[in-house]
This record gives sequence, structure tokens and C-alpha cells, in this order.
Amino acid sequence: MALKYKVISTVKPGSKKEDKRIWLPKLTGTSQFNLNELADIIQQRSTAHQADVILVIQCLMRVIPEMLLDGKTVKLDGFGVFRLHAKAETSETPEEVDVHNIKEIRLSFIPDPENQKIAATG
Repeated sequence: MALKYKVISTVKPGSKKEDKRIWLPKLTGTSQFNLNELADIIQQRSTAHQADVILVIQCLMRVIPEMLLDGKTVKLDGFGVFRLHAKAETSETPEEVDVHNIKEIRLSFIPDPENQKIAATG
């Protein structure tokens, strides 16, 4: 389970000269897993049937947004935390602030620290 990457170059930040290049790895994804494939692997590694796994994941995909829209953060122990963030316009006074100031809602996911260690070490 090694990370796949390609080597790319870019101009060094703060430099406008082409000869000031730096090199770095860029992660490359080669394929995408769908729900059925994921459920099949979970079935192979547990006592749950594929259909049950799909049912639970689909329910999770409905419940998490409900909880987020209810103002909660959702922590899946050992996996990470989901939360919503808003981009908003400012107002001159508190009385002028209402829901119309919210211009964009974004979902963020913060991996559990143990998952970050695994990702970092490969």
C-alpha cells in the first residue's frame, strides 16, 4: 500500500526566475472506489454482508448532513471529524447580521490524528 506520486517542479515561491525551481512529489490517484467495491472489501474483512454494509453507509450519508445542518460536528472515533464552515459578508452593526450574510457553506473533514500518522508514514 505505497503512495503513488510523480515528481513535479515549480518556480520557488518569491522568485520570478525560471532557474529558481524546486521539486516535489505530487500524489496521483489511479482509480476510484465506488460504494459496492468498498462494501465488498468490508464484507471480506468482517461478518457483515455487503448489502448490510451498503445500507449502513447510505444511512450514515443521510444522517451526517442532518447533524451538520443542526449545528453539530460529527466525530467518528478513529476516523475523523466532519464540520461545516461558512463564508460570510460582514456588516457594520450586529443588528444588520442575518442569514443573508452567509454566502457559502463548506464541509471540512479533519482526520483523526492516528489516521494522519498512518498517511504520513505510508
